[in-house]
This record gives sequence, structure tokens and C-alpha cells, in this order.
Amino acid sequence: MRSKGESLLRLLQQDADISAFDTAVTRARAANVPPDELAEVERERAIALQLRETLIRHRRNEAELQLLNDTANDLASIRDLDSMLQAIADRARRLLECDLAYISLSDSDRGDCFIKAASGNVSGLLVGLRLAPGCGLGGMVARTGEPYSVASYRRDSALTHTEPVDRTVTAEGIESLLGVPVKLEQEVIGVLLAAHRAVRTFSSRDINALSMLANHAAVAIQNSRLLTAAQSAVEDLRVANSTIGSHVDDLERTAEVHERLTKLVIQGKGVDEVVQATAAAVPGEVVIVDEHGVAIATSGEDGDAPLMELAEIGVEARRSGHTLVRDHLCVVPMITESEPLGTIVHIGPSTISDTDRRILERAALVAALVLVTRRRMAEAEARVRGELLGELLTQQTQDYDLLRRRAAILGVDLDTCQVMVVAHLEGPARERIYPAIAALARRFRGLATHHHDAVVLLAPGDEPRAVARTASRELARASRHRVTSGVARVPHPTAIIAAHDEATRCVRALLALGRHGDTAEAGDLGFVGTLFNGQPDLSGFVNATIGPILDYDRVNRTDLLHTLEVFCATNHNARTTAQTLHLHHNTVSQRLSRISHLIGESWRNADQLLEIQVALRLFKVTEAASTNTPRVSPRNRQ
Repeated sequence: MRSKGESLLRLLQQDADISAFDTAVTRARAANVPPDELAEVERERAIALQLRETLIRHRRNEAELQLLNDTANDLASIRDLDSMLQAIADRARRLLECDLAYISLSDSDRGDCFIKAASGNVSGLLVGLRLAPGCGLGGMVARTGEPYSVASYRRDSALTHTEPVDRTVTAEGIESLLGVPVKLEQEVIGVLLAAHRAVRTFSSRDINALSMLANHAAVAIQNSRLLTAAQSAVEDLRVANSTIGSHVDDLERTAEVHERLTKLVIQGKGVDEVVQATAAAVPGEVVIVDEHGVAIATSGEDGDAPLMELAEIGVEARRSGHTLVRDHLCVVPMITESEPLGTIVHIGPSTISDTDRRILERAALVAALVLVTRRRMAEAEARVRGELLGELLTQQTQDYDLLRRRAAILGVDLDTCQVMVVAHLEGPARERIYPAIAALARRFRGLATHHHDAVVLLAPGDEPRAVARTASRELARASRHRVTSGVARVPHPTAIIAAHDEATRCVRALLALGRHGDTAEAGDLGFVGTLFNGQPDLSGFVNATIGPILDYDRVNRTDLLHTLEVFCATNHNARTTAQTLHLHHNTVSQRLSRISHLIGESWRNADQLLEIQVALRLFKVTEAASTNTPRVSPRNRQ
């Protein structure tokens, strides 16, 4: 008996198979041992088998605990959620020694769950499969929060079957299936499932082991999510810190530029300095365009700014009252409460940053302040100059020495101001015309004012028409109205009033003739200018019109004047003129050619012929009045 018991213990120690224990009983029966001894052997065998089963169960529990411990350690070292879920699926498959294991996660946004990782899968349908609430075994576990197992999934009628889930189950060959919830504080965040491709039941040990792994998985998932959230928060803080630092740098840079621009205003600098300072702070070309589309200051050297495009965008920016950004252009309107001043434009290689845009907007404010200050100064200067010119035009004082000294203070030499321009604007005088008047006075180093609904300019110059045309163009551009100008010469400061009257009569004559927008002296108007003159100079008109012919006849003892008289009397017909004078046609043609040489080829034009006929009659009248005898012209002389 003792030897039999020892042999069974030795079999337990050797971890022998069950057949070895059966062999010991068979041998005892073969040895014909007494029945009571045989019964004792059989009892010892049963006890040995029970001990063997207990040892196996302990070993299995130890292996499971070791696997769970290893799983916990491995999961603690994994930071990536996808890798963690794959590790959980792999350990579940090893823990239950099953064919397939996978894990699904709940989607709170959509209200369902989806399979995130799998181990042992053979088809491409499993990972990514979505399970509606309550559908399939995984959907049921997610809905109820309790473990559930089936020996044959396809034959289990308690489950809600759907075509996508059944198709995937068939593709994977799943037969038996166990699912346990992955919970975090009573909230189901996923489902851990184990499957066999043969019919098999799952024991409570299997359920407990998979549930323990699910608990580890829940903690690991939560830790991964918290780590991800912490990393995201750290990254957000890093970005926020970087953004704050960048904003501080931008604010310091903007404040520095603003201080620099403010100093320019205090120092009395102009828009050119503002543009240069802005261009130094904002890479690219900076241009200030006035309300008329003219570039008045630029940081570029070549002046290649697209003025037409800038003017069009500037109009749009002024209408909107806001900064406009178009590709490589940034246009900031310079607007005051009383008037638009134009725009400040940045032309860069790329779209401008918010900080640079703010710098441009501050530069626009400073440039507007500079322009408004300059315009107010110009208006004050224009008033001073205008008051002086007004006194000269109205004879409020006869002390010309005093007037000369006052003009010299303004930088004007009154004795050299020999051009008087009177400009009529075909529209209401607006406030913006006054800066233009001041600009004209500064440009020509003269005096200008708005007098009796007209702009009056007294300026130096040897070419009165050129001065008047330039002044008219500037006024037309500033007022956006057509300008008609009369011009007269001023031989001496005492003749300013007379010159003003003459230029005014020229303007009236031009308007009466419908020559709007034209510029002329009294001499340019012929007999019309003489008629509009308060003291008509008839002899001057005659000499200006036919004087060269009179001089030629007097010097060469010819009779071109009489030929011209007959030509006009015969309705400008050369052949009839020859017959009337009893001359050959060629002789008349030669005389007419000589007249063209003396007074110009255009004398046959209707307007000039009319003036010639008036001059001829005035000559006959004045000549008769001076001699009291009719003039007898020599005839038939070349």
C-alpha cells in the first residue's frame, strides 16, 4: 500500500498524464490484490487526480495572473492608443487561448461603437466595422454593460442580427463568442471580445479572466486619453506662449514705429519722411496716392507703382472706409472728418501680415495728420497772399513800397510779377480749390486768390500763355471742373488793376464765343478782344491784323492792301479780282501769295478774313479822320 501511494505521489511530482494513474490501478488488479487493497488504490488514485486538477488550476491561475501582470506592465509603457488597443487584443487572444480577439470603442458623437483593433482576424472587414446600439453581441454588451457569451453566434436568436455584422462573422468564421464591457466609472467605453471558430462554451473562469483584462484595458485607455489631453494642453500652452510672445514682439515693434512716426510729426517733417519710415518698418514699397490718383510720395526709386490700379483700389477703399488687401497690395484710406486725403499703399512680394497692416494703418493716420496740417498752413498762407493780392486789385492802399515789402516777406518780388491770369471755373468753388490756389502761388512764386468768383494769379514769367495754361491745368485737376482763363501782361505793379480788367474781359469774351476751357490774351481774340476792351485800341488792332501789309506797301510802293480789299469785295474770288483790277490772273495770284507770306497762310480762314475786313474798314475810317481826305491807292503796282 505504501509503495502504491508513493508511486502515485511520484506521478503527481512528475506531472504525469492521467493514463499513468490508470496504469497503476490496472497493475493492482492484475496482481490480484485483495479487494480492500484494490479499493484503497482506487481511492488514492481519485485523490491523486483531484490533487493533479488542483495543481493544474493553480498553475493556470498563476499563468493568467502573470499574463495580466505582464499586460498591465506593458500597457503602462505604451503611450500610443492604437498600439495599446492592439496589445490588449493580442493579450486577450493569448489569455483565453482563442482564435480571435478584438476590441471596440464607443463613439459618443454618433451613439454607436466601432471595432478599433483585432488579433487573429483573417478578413479586412472586421477592423472599422460599426455596431449600432444593441446590434450584435458587441452592441448588446455595450448597451447592457454586462458580459455575454454564445456557443454559436449564428444560431443564437437572442441577438439582433444585421447584414453587415453577419457578413463579417461569416467572413471570419466565428462560431463561439464572448464579450465583456470595458468600463470606466460605470460608463461603458468599449467592449472586449474573444471568439472561437468552433462551437465551444465559455466558462466563468474565461469570463472573469477577460473581465480582468478589460479592467486593465479601461485604466490603460483612460491613462492614454489623459496623457493625450495633457500633451495637447502642453502643446496648447506652448502655442499660446509662443503666440503671446509674438504678440508682445509685434506690439513693441508697432509701438516703436508709432513713436518714430510721431517724432516726424513733432519735427515738422512731410509725407516723404513718413513714407520712408514706414517702408523701413514694413518690407516692400510704400506709396501715398492723393484723392486724384497722383502719387505724392513713394519709397521706391524707379517709380514703377501701378498708379492706375492704385487709384481704382483707392477709390474703393475710401468708399468703404476700411483697409483693403488684394494679393500683393494693401490699401489704407486716409480719411478725416472733413475731406478725403487719398490712400497709403503697400506693395509687397506677398500678402501683408496683420502686424504690418496695423503699422500701415498708423502710418495712414500720421500721414493724414501731416497732410491736414500742411493744407491748413497752405490755406493760411493762401489767405495772407490773397489778402495782399486783394488789396492790389481793389486799390485799398496806394503805398506800393509797403506792398512790395509785404510781398517780399512772402518770398514774392512784386516788380517781376508780370503775368496776370484770371481763371473761371465751370462749377461751384469748393474747399479743395484753396489748397490748389496756395500751391499755384508757391509754384510760381507769386500771389493768388479767389476774387469775384474767379481765381486770380499774379506771377512772374516771360510767357503769359504758358503760365496761364499750366495754372488752368492745375486748377482743373484740383476742382474737377473745366477752366477758362484770360491772361494779360503787367508792365508795372501800378498796372495790376488794368491787367486784371483786361484778363477778366478776355475770360468773358472766351465764354461769349463758346470757347470754354480755352486760354487766351486779348490779342488772341482779334477784333472781339478789341470790342470787349473798355478802351478799344483800334490802331493796335489794325496793326496787329494788316500792319505787315501796310509796311510792305509803304516800303516797296506796292498796292497789296487795295488788292486785298478787292479780293474781299469780290467774295474771295481771285479771277474776279483780276478782272476788277484789270490785271492778269497770275499777277493777282502773286500778290495773294505775298500777302500769305506777310500775315500767314491761315489768313483765308473765315474767322481771320472777317477780322481782316474789319481791320480794312477801320483803317479807312481812321485814315480818313486823320487826313480829312479819302485815300487814293496807287493802282497796278507790284
